[in-house]
Amino acid sequence: MNPETQKIQINRVKSRRQTAVVDGRRLRQQLLLVGGLAALVLAVLLLPLPDLNRAFRYYFSIHLLLDFFSVVVVVLVFATVWHTPAKEVSTSFLLIAVALFAAGWLDFAHALLFDIPEPSTPFSAEKGAVFWLGGRLMVALTLLLVSFYPQLGPAPGKARFGIFAGFSGLCLLLAWPVFFQEIDWPALRLDDGGLTLLGAGLEWCIAALLALAAWRYYRLSRRSDEEVLSLLFGAVAIAGLSEMLLSQYVAVADLRNLLGHAYRFLSYCLFYQAMFVICVNRPYQKLTAQTLLRRKNDETLRTQGLALDSTTTPVIVTDLEGKILWRNRASYALMGRRSSDVEPGSSLFSEPVTLDPVVAERMRATVEAGGVWRGLVHLKDQRGDDVILDRTVTPVRDENGAPKGYISVGENVTQREYAQLRYKRVLDMTIDGFWIADLDGRLCEVNQAYARMSGYSVEELLGMNVSQLEAQERPEQLQEHIQRIVELGKDRFETRHRHKQGYEITVDVSVIYDPVQQLLFVFVRDRTELVQAAAAKKGLERQLQQSQKVQQLGQLTGGIAHDFNNSLATILGYSRLALDRFVPDKQGKLASYLREVVAASERARDLIAKMLTFASTQPSASADVIAPSAVVQDVVNMMRVSIPSSIEIMSWIEDELYICIDPSELSQVLVNLIINARDAITGHGVIEIRQHRVEIKGKICAASHTSLSGTFAALEVSDTGSGIDPQHMSRLFDPFFTTKEVGKGTGLGLSMVQGILRRSNGHVVVESRLGQGSQFQLLFPIAEPPDAAGGVQPSKASTRVGLGQQIWVVDDEPAVARYLGELLEDWGYQARLFNDPSDLFAAFAGEKNQVDLVITDQTMPGLTGLALAQRLHSLRPGLPIILCSGYTDSISQSDVLQHEIRRYFTKPLDPTQLREALEKEFFQTKPDILR
Repeated sequence: MNPETQKIQINRVKSRRQTAVVDGRRLRQQLLLVGGLAALVLAVLLLPLPDLNRAFRYYFSIHLLLDFFSVVVVVLVFATVWHTPAKEVSTSFLLIAVALFAAGWLDFAHALLFDIPEPSTPFSAEKGAVFWLGGRLMVALTLLLVSFYPQLGPAPGKARFGIFAGFSGLCLLLAWPVFFQEIDWPALRLDDGGLTLLGAGLEWCIAALLALAAWRYYRLSRRSDEEVLSLLFGAVAIAGLSEMLLSQYVAVADLRNLLGHAYRFLSYCLFYQAMFVICVNRPYQKLTAQTLLRRKNDETLRTQGLALDSTTTPVIVTDLEGKILWRNRASYALMGRRSSDVEPGSSLFSEPVTLDPVVAERMRATVEAGGVWRGLVHLKDQRGDDVILDRTVTPVRDENGAPKGYISVGENVTQREYAQLRYKRVLDMTIDGFWIADLDGRLCEVNQAYARMSGYSVEELLGMNVSQLEAQERPEQLQEHIQRIVELGKDRFETRHRHKQGYEITVDVSVIYDPVQQLLFVFVRDRTELVQAAAAKKGLERQLQQSQKVQQLGQLTGGIAHDFNNSLATILGYSRLALDRFVPDKQGKLASYLREVVAASERARDLIAKMLTFASTQPSASADVIAPSAVVQDVVNMMRVSIPSSIEIMSWIEDELYICIDPSELSQVLVNLIINARDAITGHGVIEIRQHRVEIKGKICAASHTSLSGTFAALEVSDTGSGIDPQHMSRLFDPFFTTKEVGKGTGLGLSMVQGILRRSNGHVVVESRLGQGSQFQLLFPIAEPPDAAGGVQPSKASTRVGLGQQIWVVDDEPAVARYLGELLEDWGYQARLFNDPSDLFAAFAGEKNQVDLVITDQTMPGLTGLALAQRLHSLRPGLPIILCSGYTDSISQSDVLQHEIRRYFTKPLDPTQLREALEKEFFQTKPDILR
């Protein structure tokens, strides 16, 4: 807002305050006047005054004179309002003026009929009272209506004449039956000149209407600074007092009647004063204010003209064609005063004012469209040197908004532009990004280095906000950060920005705040590669630690499992022998005790198997390319029976995929995860198993801590249970770690899942939120579908008794060897037992052709089972050998095939499987290698 506008507004405020003061004083004056007149009315009505009646002929003269002057006043009121320009007068005041005009003529008619001697004639004083009351009622209703709508707009010409015609019609409708019709009117006056009860009642009704209108105008004047409302309040209030006096007179010529007419005349005078204020004073005040304002504007224009001509900024004024009409001294100083090229008549859109024709056309198109053009213009000064102007061309409009020409204001920015060019070249050559932002985060300037860093062009960045680039802080947090920088003056921090292609980059940001320009100067250094390298190094270290931990656990578990399995084999084996041989009563207590020993040994065996599964790194011997959907359906059907009815289990097969895994191991994995999901749900819940193809990028395997990317076959097991505490996420796959209550879990379920996934080149991604459930996403490499080939299922070998075949058994654990010897002899074979491989070699050298099969332990002092098999085959090729071991991870399938091992068993071995293997070896014509 310029100073002149401020001065005008201040003057207007002062004028309003002065008007409000005047109006307040006017309202107090009206209140005093009305109060004094009201007191006089009360005195006349209530005090026992002496008889002041005068002769009727004197009263008639006074009455006629008062009515005459009243008519004169209302005519003045009407003339003042009617001849004021329509746009200056509100319809509200026009209604009051026309109503008073109509009532004045009715009053005059009443005065003329007042002295008619014969009441029975059509023109009688009795009928004249109808004019009186009709006019009063018309005015009262009009004043009350206007009090509710005091600010109606000006009435157009037709509406003005319509209002006048309407009131004239009312007067004619009232006059017609009075003058030209014989109607028995109700008695309004008494014979002695007073009013009847009906007449007095009508007078009081009119007085009540006027009192209500006066109260409305009083309220309006209190809320407004309009002087006319105070005058209207006084006029209406006095009119009401007039009606009170006229309703109480007893004789025609008494004091009440005379005062009533006097009060009415005074009321009309106040109405005239109000209309005079509206129609004469106010337009005059407006004209005076406009004159003063024009003088001030002329003075302002002269001052501005001098300032414009004296400024050092070149200014040019043109017409709508661009022809120069005027230019200031600075323009002459820049381009020369006497050059004919730039004298009035030259064009703003051509040389030498604008050298570049492309810029000139853009300038012309912008301003002709009504816009403001701003840009840099290159030209030559009077010495011929290059000059750069920051020019702004604005359309000049008249008071109606029509364009009249253009004004061009230019600033010589030659040195600034050269400095900025040097500054920009320096910034564009730096490897760090740089930008300038305002306090709202809008980018004002950006260098090429940050454009390359972010993927956006410089033009795109200049239309963006920092919040669109910031990936770490929300907009409200970013604004708080900016406020902290403003308070501190500078800051340095690390954050992430969002690249145009969607990925995030890690950057170091240094910010300095300039309090003078209120701008932020920001240097940005991309350290994404450093962060990625550090993350990759940390990931490799984490993988190495995990691998070393698993390897150490495997070695520890394998060593323990070997010795423990030997002990279990002895306990389990001899317990079964005792149960079969020496307990005839299978329902007795001894049989029950032995069965408990067998069951406990089997549970221990299964526990060791789970530990070995976790520690094992060798692929399963039974791994094959399968469609996991069949295993999923089998597991769901099997587990549905053991899942409570309050828990719903569902499976979704979205993509038919193939993976390489042992079906039984996959079944074990799914069963473990479903059981964990079941235990996590209290009450009602849902377990979902979903199979689909998934694209993974940058996720971390929860078991091996490997970064995953690529396409995988995903098996997702999710539940709506209680979720997993974040502090437990890092230990989920540790052996013997469980969050279940004591006795409800061994802590080996997820460890076994980890071992199976490791052997199958699989991974697992875990997502969980407390109170919302968990999701285990199993990821497997997608395999090619296997060739469809039919096969004949091998028939089950019948249980047969041995024929005395010679079987040698070697095991460094004597109890295990003796147990195997007992079994073999029960099955009809001849067993020879050895506890040292060297003893077996000594015997084999002389009896090698008498041996039909060798059962050997893998881990023995001095010689392993595979090495023993190799030496025996060197002495007797094709000799059937069965290998047993308490720890299988050190033996691969290729080792078994390479040494021609017929069958490989894990301790404690199952007697049924061993017997079937022997029968297949001795009673099939073409034995295959059993795996």
